[in-house]
This record gives sequence, C-alpha cells and structure tokens, in this order.
Amino acid sequence: MAGLGLAPFADNSFLTHLATGRLILDLGHVPTVDTYTFTAPGASWVVQSWLVSLLFGAAEELAGDNGVRVVVGSLMVALFAIAWRLSRPAEGLLVRVGIGALVVGVGTQEWTERPLLVGLVILGCTVLAAEGDFDPRWLLPLGWIWVNSHGSFPLGLLYLVVVALGRRLDHLDASVELRCLRWLGGGILLGAVNPLGPELLLFPVRLLAHHDVLEGVVEWQAPTFAETGQRIFLAQVMLAVVAVVRRPRYRNGLVLAVFLAAAMLGARNIAVASLVLVPVLADAWPAGGRLRAASRDGLAWLLTAAGGIGAIVVVVVQLGQPAYALDAYPVVALDRLEAWDVDLGEVRLATVDRVGNLIAWRDGPEGHVFVDDRFELYPKRVSREVAALRQGGPSSTSVLDRWDIDLVLWPRTGALTSILRASPSWRSLDVSEGDWTLMCRRGAELGGALGTC
Repeated sequence: MAGLGLAPFADNSFLTHLATGRLILDLGHVPTVDTYTFTAPGASWVVQSWLVSLLFGAAEELAGDNGVRVVVGSLMVALFAIAWRLSRPAEGLLVRVGIGALVVGVGTQEWTERPLLVGLVILGCTVLAAEGDFDPRWLLPLGWIWVNSHGSFPLGLLYLVVVALGRRLDHLDASVELRCLRWLGGGILLGAVNPLGPELLLFPVRLLAHHDVLEGVVEWQAPTFAETGQRIFLAQVMLAVVAVVRRPRYRNGLVLAVFLAAAMLGARNIAVASLVLVPVLADAWPAGGRLRAASRDGLAWLLTAAGGIGAIVVVVVQLGQPAYALDAYPVVALDRLEAWDVDLGEVRLATVDRVGNLIAWRDGPEGHVFVDDRFELYPKRVSREVAALRQGGPSSTSVLDRWDIDLVLWPRTGALTSILRASPSWRSLDVSEGDWTLMCRRGAELGGALGTC
C-alpha cells in the first residue's frame, strides 16, 4: 500500500487541490470566489476540501513533492490497516488475505490522491466504531475533519442508520450503532465551525442540484465494469451475496443492498461500498484454514519481517521516481507557449477541463483557464458552452468568438479539432505532441515570440 500511495501523481483534481493549498498559504485565508478562470471570475466558490488542500500545500512547502507523497501514502496505509482490522472476525489468515486482496484490487483504481481518501479513512473509522473496535467518541473530531475535507460525510451517517436498522430487524441491541451516530452527527454539526461557515454542510445537497452537469462526469456515471478495479469490485459483491446467503442477517443484507445501489448509481461510490463490505465478508467465514492471522509462531514472524523489508524497499524506490506522471497531459505544448512568452493572462486559451487543472497547478491564478473540473462552480450557460465545444457542434466557433479565445489546445481526435482544421480562420501551430493539437486564430496578437498568428 505504501507503494501505491507513493506512486507518481496523475489525477487532474489533485492538481487543483494542491494549487489551492498553495493559494491558501499565500493569501492567509481560504478563498471564497473563483481566482483561476476567465469564464467565472469572482463567482462564489465553496472550497469544500480546504483542509486537505491546506495539508497538501503545507506538506509541499515543508518537504517538497515527496512530502505530499508521504501524506498520500500514509493515508493509503491507514486505510488498508483499517480494512485489515475490519476483517478480524475471519480469523483464518488466508480468508483475511483474500479479503484484503479484494480491497487493494479495488483501491488500485479507486484510491487516488483526491480528498476522498481522507473521507474513506474516516468512514473506515466509523465502521470500526460500529463494530465495537474503535472508541466512538473519536468520531466527534473526525466528523469535523470529514466535513472540512470532503463532501462524502453524509455516507457515514447513512451507514450508521443502515446498520442500526439492521440490528433492530435482527432483534439485537443497536445501542453501539446509535451511540456512534450521535457522536458522528455531533462532529458533523461541529463542522459548521470553519472558515466558510455552515455552507460546507449544505455543499453535498447543492452539488446534487447540478445533476444535469453531473450526468456528463465519468465518476458520477454508472460503472461500466470495463476496468480491472471495477471488475474486482464486482467479484467482491458476488462474494458478499454468498456471504449474506451463508449467514443471513438483516444488518449485512441492508449494507450490501444500500451501498451496492450507491455504487451502481455512481462509480465514485465503488470505493465506499468496497470498504463497508469488508465486515460482511469477514462475518460469513469466521474460520477458514488452520493458519491464523493472530498466530505468533516462527512462520508468522518471518512473513511479517519479509513484508516490512519489502515495504521499505518499495518506499525507497518510489521516492526516487518522479513525483508526477503527466504523460496524458499536453505538457510540451504548454512549455512551448511559455518559451514563446505567451501570457495566458492576456491571451485566452480554450482547453479541456483536466488541462485547466494542470494550468492552475503550473501557473496558479495567473493561468486564467477556460474551464477545469470544478463543474459546480460554473453558470449553466458556461457549462452548456463547454459541452458544445466538447461535442464539436455547429456552434463551436461561435463559442470561441464570444469568449475572445485566440488559442485552442484540444485532443487531436476531438470533433472541435477537425472543425478548426477545416476553418480558414484557424491554423495549427508547430507543436507536435502525441494526442494534442495547438491552434491559433489567424490574425490574433499572441505576443512574445509568436507575434501575430
């Protein structure tokens, strides 16, 4: 898990979170209006994950890129440790290893350097508390952290309501679950005390109000099970169904039904469902094989020592690698514009949202991006025009005209690229970079070494 957490960063959202952490440190406060774009300047901006952005920014300032990698790696190690603890009812080592392998398999795709990682760790602590393995009083401060780190905090409340109801339907005492619910609920209410005020508590609801935009975001769409991590999750679900049949309990059945439904509605919930299913799997196979995870014999110590040495080697090797994997981004084109002294604060560049995240990370507020993946920020008119460019319809060039855009950096196979190549008003610049094409409006004053297009 340390190796996964220390892998080079490639997530586009992470780039903006880190850029925002730097901005918070520079300003001395959390910004409340957009500072990155020219399409929504001054628009109200709820920096819902301000605490994680600040953590990333502070880690970078203290220890550079590797400081951020250590933070992310530590969160992933903590998440796996929680999952391992949750599997404890299955005393057999092979069963626990199998459950852990499923969780890690899902995590290789779903655990990224986004703030959701903090939310998953706190969700794991919530599940531990409901299982009686964690003092629920810790959920009070953790609830505050969750609200200020990621908008997934309602899922913690949902989980506790589901398991409490399941216990009641099983005719068992639900006092532990209800106690956890009170402490976590108190922590979430306490989360309103923050630099942005109660707005953070309402953020998840207001985010869902943008359902028309969310439908176009991959992580909010239903999973296609075309990727390995999603297929591993499907295997985990199948085993969970077997587990519920093997040991029928309303508590486990409700967890499976509710969180599987959440995962099927949006792929972003797969990581959540994978974590809460761990106790369901462990409960069905309390004894599997003769080798026990709690064994203290020579073989167990040997395996532990080998694992520790292996982890150290992986950490050393990973920290020696580049901190960022930006092969999927048009880095060469942006570097060329910088070498040509083209000021993106003066010359407007249109590009796709993930490249907007990259520009914010590279240039901060001076980048003046067209759009990034903070889709909840933009007025509906802007969202519609971004969709028009992405689809490459007849109105594409008029969108560029309305925003006075003189540069376009777009995927080579995109419909917009084909339209502009066929237009006498645009020409391609001499930047050869894999899947990307850089074009300029003929006659536009670009400044620097380019002069007039």
